[in-house]
Amino acid sequence: MYFLNGDRIYLKPRNSGETLDFQLQDCLLQLKQINSGKKIFKLNFFVDAVSDKVYNDIQQKIKLQIAHIVSGEIVQSLIAQPPLTCKIIIEAFYYDPAFWRAKYIKAGNDIAVLFSQNGSEILIGNIQSNERLGCKTDSENAFDTLKKLFNKISFPVNSIVRQWNYLEDIIGFDGEDQKYQEFNNVRSKFYGNSFESTGYPAATGIGMNRGGLIIEFVAVKSDELETSPVDNPEQISAHSYSKDVLVGDRCIIKTTPKFERARFFELFNKKLIFISGTASITGEKTIGVGDAVKQTEITIKNIQQLYSDKILQNIYDKKLSSRFGHARVYVKYRKDYPAIKEVFEFHFGNQPVVYIIADICRPDLLVEIEGKIILE
Repeated sequence: MYFLNGDRIYLKPRNSGETLDFQLQDCLLQLKQINSGKKIFKLNFFVDAVSDKVYNDIQQKIKLQIAHIVSGEIVQSLIAQPPLTCKIIIEAFYYDPAFWRAKYIKAGNDIAVLFSQNGSEILIGNIQSNERLGCKTDSENAFDTLKKLFNKISFPVNSIVRQWNYLEDIIGFDGEDQKYQEFNNVRSKFYGNSFESTGYPAATGIGMNRGGLIIEFVAVKSDELETSPVDNPEQISAHSYSKDVLVGDRCIIKTTPKFERARFFELFNKKLIFISGTASITGEKTIGVGDAVKQTEITIKNIQQLYSDKILQNIYDKKLSSRFGHARVYVKYRKDYPAIKEVFEFHFGNQPVVYIIADICRPDLLVEIEGKIILE
């Protein structure tokens, strides 16, 4: 990761016409070569999973094979989101061990890595709950595990600066309760008033085909840290949405999604803006219903607002230049991929990007984009 004096690499199979097993082996071979020169600490695997059995089989296969490539512990997530151009993509994160000390922390079956340097600490990890008992139960279990992990190393809840929330069947229902709304209710309870004075983390809430719930996070404890929320003046903050936007008319409790549109981050002179999952929303209303091109244009416009000259002047007292670090583009329907890709490349050129299929948190949204902006 950039703020760990490292980065991320996307590994794609060199022959997309082969089987999933063949493509996995090809990606792992590339990973083995990369791992000999970089210190990898986290891997995300994006892959289709047509059943719970397939998901579990792939998860076990990956764990066994990674053990032969990476010595010791490593943070792993199997995210059931099919890539658009192949059957599997690996997202590999690495850091600079000359600057950061790393220690792996376990909480049950989940794992995180604690980086430390000169009194500053960064915790990066993931929590998964896949009990098949509903989204509310998975959410409660995941946040309970996260709380135990944080307590174990004395990290406060408001140390979270970036969060990813992957929900199986995100806009589906458990009975009369929408799953994303159930997750939001549990998240709100977990956060409480922890972020009252600091603003919420940047975050993405996105669907996946299998896997229950995965929460990934970046949390920081440091006197050197400078961080603040970044707002888009053309959007209502998600945590301030009206009840008209929230789903589940019979829900007794309906809380808003607790995240910021983006978040400025500076540590040891590494400056960036975390861009939350962003979609075609103006105010709190979806724009371009049924039109993937229009939605992509509005989404990109919303992202560009978050690092405009005016925004940068407000968050930093010196002139900053910006460059797009990387992006994930979540596409709801495969048929829209060529048009969405064309619009993205028109605006951002040949930036590091991965395109994957995923349900988005509103039924009428066709695309969502997240990423980071590096400031220099």
